Amino acid sequence: MINEAKSNEAHVTNPNLDPKQLAKEFRVSETLMSNFLDRFAPSRVASDEYRATAEVMLFIHIPKTAGVSVGRSLREAFDHFHGVEWNNIPQSFRQAARSAIYQQTCRDRRHVIMGHFGWPEMQLFRNHEMPMKCGTILRSPVDRTISNYNYNCSSAHPANEQFRKRFPSLESYISELPTDVQITQALGLIGSFENALEKLIRHYTFLGVTEHLSASLSHLGRSHGLPKLREYRENVGVERGEKTLDSQLVKKIENRSFNDKRLHSLISRMYQS
Repeated sequence: MINEAKSNEAHVTNPNLDPKQLAKEFRVSETLMSNFLDRFAPSRVASDEYRATAEVMLFIHIPKTAGVSVGRSLREAFDHFHGVEWNNIPQSFRQAARSAIYQQTCRDRRHVIMGHFGWPEMQLFRNHEMPMKCGTILRSPVDRTISNYNYNCSSAHPANEQFRKRFPSLESYISELPTDVQITQALGLIGSFENALEKLIRHYTFLGVTEHLSASLSHLGRSHGLPKLREYRENVGVERGEKTLDSQLVKKIENRSFNDKRLHSLISRMYQS
């Protein structure tokens, strides 16, 4: 249960976050934009806003968004960390969720479940009429796509040979790239960008970006009443392939990531001073 005793501490106002201007830019209502900022913007969220004594937080690890590093930080900050196996997501998530839910009903402890699970697995909480408390970190769609391709081609990934046979080039990979990979994992299908913001407000308490990782972790710790989260750099991929990506390939990625790009831009704005 989220602690209702919220801090009265005033945080520094971000001059880049005018709800009226942002609402016009992102083509949503001013009320919705203001509610989104109140929910997630570091300059508008009080310290301990989302502190809890007993909880199960779902932290969705979108591939190649500093997940290994963030996972180490969360492991130190929460009482219990439950990792979901990447190669057995549905069963591993159910096991982790059932264990965490049961344990927090027995004793006041803060649990976090992290892994490559997504909206389908998260429905376990809705199906049992339990509110979801979620967090995730996004990344520029172009950078994330290239990083994900390079990682899957490298020896660090167990199935790299099969992947390289299926996608011998970055262009072949981009041609089969699903639309809005990040939003779909975090929220499932959306009917509009406005719908995406509504679902985030309803189910999430934290959104960060890899490009402002230190500030994102700082905000997570402050807003959720956690010990200071240390920033690590683990499993950082080695760049491969083109130094300068062909503009047509960039356009193809962006065409398949229209809403991902908009959401990433909006969240990034919240962390700019």
